[in-house]
Amino acid sequence: MVRVELKNIIKAWENFRLEIGYLKAKDGEFLTLLGPSGCGKTTTLRMIAGFEKPDKGEILFNGNIVNELPPYERNIGIVFQDYALFPHLTVFDNIAFGLEIKRLPRDEIERKVRWALELVGLEELENRYPEQLSGGQQQRVALARALVIEPEVLLLDEPLSNLDAKIRERLRSEIKRIQRELGITTIYVTHDQEEAMAISDRIAVMNVGHVEQVGKPLELYYRPKTEFVARFLGLSNILKLKAKDGKACIGGLCFDVERDGKVRVFFRPESVYVKPGKMAEIVDYELLPGRIRLRLKIGDELILAERFLDELPFSVEDLPERVDVEVRSFSILK
Repeated sequence: MVRVELKNIIKAWENFRLEIGYLKAKDGEFLTLLGPSGCGKTTTLRMIAGFEKPDKGEILFNGNIVNELPPYERNIGIVFQDYALFPHLTVFDNIAFGLEIKRLPRDEIERKVRWALELVGLEELENRYPEQLSGGQQQRVALARALVIEPEVLLLDEPLSNLDAKIRERLRSEIKRIQRELGITTIYVTHDQEEAMAISDRIAVMNVGHVEQVGKPLELYYRPKTEFVARFLGLSNILKLKAKDGKACIGGLCFDVERDGKVRVFFRPESVYVKPGKMAEIVDYELLPGRIRLRLKIGDELILAERFLDELPFSVEDLPERVDVEVRSFSILK
C-alpha cells in the first residue's frame, strides 16, 4: 500500500491559482476530493497522476518525490469520466491492454484478466464490444482495466457522473467493496455530496483552488469549520447571533457558546426537534418520502427542521400553527 502526500503545492494559470499546503491519502484509504466545478479537484488528481506538473511543491508516494516521474512509472490505475474504452477491442482485450504493453506472458495475461472480470462481475461479457454494453457495464470495464495492472494507487475522476441515479448508487457501493477487498489507496473526485458521504473514509472539501477542510464524512457534516463546508454538504441552518454571558439567543431559542460577541451558530435540520408550543411559527412544510421538512420562523429568522413522520408529536393532517423548538446538536463556525 502507498501513502500519497501533497506538500506546498502551487499551480497557477492566468485567472486561477491552486494552492494546497498539505494533503495526505493514508495507506489503503479511500480519500475523496469534493467540491463544485472549477475548484481544482481534477487538476489535483491529474498532478498526482503525473499528467500535470505543479509549479511549486512536492508530490510524494511513500515519502519519495515523484514530481518528475511520468504517469507510467508511478504505478497508478486511473478511471476517467468518459471511460476511454477502445471501441474496436472486446471487453477482454480492453482489460488486457495494459498487461500487453508490459509484454507479460499470455497465460499470465489470461489469468489476470479473468481475475479482473470476476472482480467486477463481467465474466459473461468478455467477448462483447463497448457499444454492446450499458453505461454501467462500460464503467466496470474501465475499472477492471485500471485494477488488472495491480496499481499501488487508484485514481477515479467523476467515474459515475454519466450514469443515471439508480446505477450510480449501485456502482458506488461496488467501487467501495472492491477498494476494501483490495486495500488499495484510492483518490476519488466528485461534485456529488451524497456520493462522497457514502463511499469515503475521509473527504477533502475544495473551493476556489484550496482545501477548506479534511475529515471523516460525519465530522464534516456535523462539525464543519467554515460556512462553505456547512452549506455545500447538505441543508444547513446558520444563525448570525450576538452572544452575551455565554449564551446566544433568538426568540427563546438559546445556544451555550464559549465566547461573547458575534457568533455564527450552525446546525442541521435533522438536529431540530419540535413539539406543540409557542416559540416558533410553522410558515410552511414539505412532505418527503417518510419525513417532513418544516420551515419555522423564530424571531426574525427562518430555520429548517426535518423529522421522520413517525417521530412527530402530532399528525401531518393536524399541524399546529406554532411549536416549541429544541436544537440538540450545533457548532460555531469560524
